[in-house]
Amino acid sequence: MTVGPTRRAILAASAAAVPLLVTACRGVQVVGTPPPPPPDVRELRLAITAEQLMISRYHLAIARAAGHQAAATRLAGLLAEHQQHLAQLRARLVVPAGSAAAAPAGSPSAGPPLPADLGGTLGSLAAAEQAAAARLGRQLLAMPPSLAQLLASIAASEATHVPVLTSLRRSS
Repeated sequence: MTVGPTRRAILAASAAAVPLLVTACRGVQVVGTPPPPPPDVRELRLAITAEQLMISRYHLAIARAAGHQAAATRLAGLLAEHQQHLAQLRARLVVPAGSAAAAPAGSPSAGPPLPADLGGTLGSLAAAEQAAAARLGRQLLAMPPSLAQLLASIAASEATHVPVLTSLRRSS
């Protein structure tokens, strides 16, 4: 006759395994929502969304400047700078594997639509650039030094776009 483990031995072994299982699972959150991203990540995502919006505005402005080659060329140069800004911002956003994409928690207001005429569009772009520079300046306070440096550089660049757009508006 073969003797296997007794019922009492199996119960004792399973009772001893429960604390090990509980200890192993303590770090795992089964139910609940993930914590919100830190403030600097939220601000970085907002800056990325704002650059994407600015880029779309520039595409529209370039389309409206089709008959004005000098303005279209100058706008294309400013657009290229915004595309570089976006690339730099995206490079700073680290998204862990398996997490949601880099979608911002909130997004800046799209603002009023651009006017149909080129002069109005350029004026609206100049106002948007000025507002972006001011917004980025306010964001600096919540950023770690390396990201604050990047945002300050982008804010300065956007502020320099204002006189360029104003000049283009006068000449159009």
